[in-house]
Amino acid sequence: MDTAPDHSNLDMPPDRVTRRAFILFFCVGLFMVSLVLAAITAVKIQAFHFGPLTVLVPAGTIAFGLTYLATDVISEVWGRGYALCVVFSGLLMRFLILILLLYAMHAEDVIPFITVGGNWTETQQAAFVEVFSSGNRTNFAGMVAFGVSALADVLIFHHLRQRDAGKNRLWLRNNISTMVSQTVNSAIFISVAFAGVQTWSVIGSLILGQVIVKLSVAAFDTPIVYLLRNIAEGRKLTDLRG
Repeated sequence: MDTAPDHSNLDMPPDRVTRRAFILFFCVGLFMVSLVLAAITAVKIQAFHFGPLTVLVPAGTIAFGLTYLATDVISEVWGRGYALCVVFSGLLMRFLILILLLYAMHAEDVIPFITVGGNWTETQQAAFVEVFSSGNRTNFAGMVAFGVSALADVLIFHHLRQRDAGKNRLWLRNNISTMVSQTVNSAIFISVAFAGVQTWSVIGSLILGQVIVKLSVAAFDTPIVYLLRNIAEGRKLTDLRG
């Protein structure tokens, strides 16, 4: 005798959309989009001026900071397992980006039946390869730094969540886990991506700049973490418990 499938443990029943499921998909989408944009825009260096202090920051820094917002919400609402699944999927996406960039740059050189089409010139090809060759190095650096720091973020967040259960410290675990992991990420990423390309003084400025911008993003994203958590769990939007 056939029985109807049990959907009681699903975040979204198959016949309707729930707020909880929407926030999960939103956070996963935010994570992946931000991760990809951070990977391909990190080759551009921007100067941030904070009064007398000027620091250099890769253009993908703010986008990358948003990935931690997404994983913190997922960790808070769905738990460590969901967050780790997103992190490991992100690592696979970074690897896929690397493969697809290599294909876009060099397919015509290694695959006999593919040639350049349209009005694409050798000058355009040289500029294209120059930009995305740098992108491949930053993407590799990002894979290494992301793997270490994102794992640290999830584990620190989960540890603090267990330690502070019932103490209304979501704001604390969100900021501590993000700030520690972002600092680790910056040190690894900048060192791997720009060693031998930039001077050590520039590398130091890049690390400092990334840390300042990332910590600022971490501080400002706390209200958004509460908002998304509250929507997912059906709480009042201004609920600061947990």
